[in-house]
Amino acid sequence: MQKIKPWLQNLLLMLAGVLVGLLIVETFAISTGVAAPQKSKAQIFYQFIQPDAQLGYKPKSNLKDFKTVWQEAKVAEVANTDSYGFRNLGRDYTKSDLYFIGDSFTWGQWVSEEKTFPRLIESELKQSVINLGVPGYSFAQYETLFNEFIAKYKPNTVILSIVANDLTNYSSDIGQKIYDTLKARSFSPWYEKTFLYEFVLKTNKKSLQIPISKEAKNGLTLFDLSLAQPESGVGVDSDYLTSDGVVKVEAALSRIINLTKKNQVKLFVFLVPSKESAYINDYVQLFPDDVTLLKNEEIGYKRLCDLAKSKEVNCINLTDNFRKNTKQEKLYFDIDGHWNPAGHQLAAKAILDTLNNS
Repeated sequence: MQKIKPWLQNLLLMLAGVLVGLLIVETFAISTGVAAPQKSKAQIFYQFIQPDAQLGYKPKSNLKDFKTVWQEAKVAEVANTDSYGFRNLGRDYTKSDLYFIGDSFTWGQWVSEEKTFPRLIESELKQSVINLGVPGYSFAQYETLFNEFIAKYKPNTVILSIVANDLTNYSSDIGQKIYDTLKARSFSPWYEKTFLYEFVLKTNKKSLQIPISKEAKNGLTLFDLSLAQPESGVGVDSDYLTSDGVVKVEAALSRIINLTKKNQVKLFVFLVPSKESAYINDYVQLFPDDVTLLKNEEIGYKRLCDLAKSKEVNCINLTDNFRKNTKQEKLYFDIDGHWNPAGHQLAAKAILDTLNNS
């Protein structure tokens, strides 16, 4: 049997040493949490939802202190859900006269439940409030919720909270598409969980990407709306006003209004400004050549309010209110685009003022 040549033997020993070294580093990194791969937003979102025939997906039912963490944005959330999958644990749907319908802002993304604006209003009014907000929902799901819950329980009042990313091309199967996309993106190959990938390859990959966000002087990160992917949930579709998207969205709002009138439920529509729109002065400084989508948001909101008012429905655009208060304190999370507790407090006050005045 031939002996292995000295140079080959040395090479094999060197490779074995490298592999053993990487294994030691990998073991240390994983055991200490240093190299624990950060979950993507898709993975974070997918872990607490389940498929639903009507809505496409919904939060899992009967969650108890279910914690999700987004390390990059330094935010975390603890969710408790009822048998329907909503944040209404311990509340009787048949005895509430005030319902909220919306997306992640209404759900209260990254905010403890008692600090969300539906719960702040509940505390102020001293009456049970039902929150049907779910992250990622838009007009297709809103209609389903109105048909399934508002037509069934007929509360005195329902508040529909509309966000800029609701102004998209209306699709009846959007919920299923979102679920399928999140499911596909939630499973990462084994090598993405290694120290080598997390701290070397992934870092290099990020450095090659075109930055789609910048940090303003106040420390808040704002996105260049022209570069944000459609599925990112940032802002309004670029072709919203020039496609049939505007027609479909406004038709959906009309159907919702007609349903509430038929069931003798008083409807209020509140329009939530995107983070970029609320901090418009900072946005213009960071991205002076791209303000088109903010105009789309403003025009789209005006059209929705005009439609609501033409049908004798109260419509309140919160944009000016938030813009006036942005200099006093931060109303959104630094990286994430959702309201922080201060933003929820401001929204709760505006909604309460409107309810009291009417």
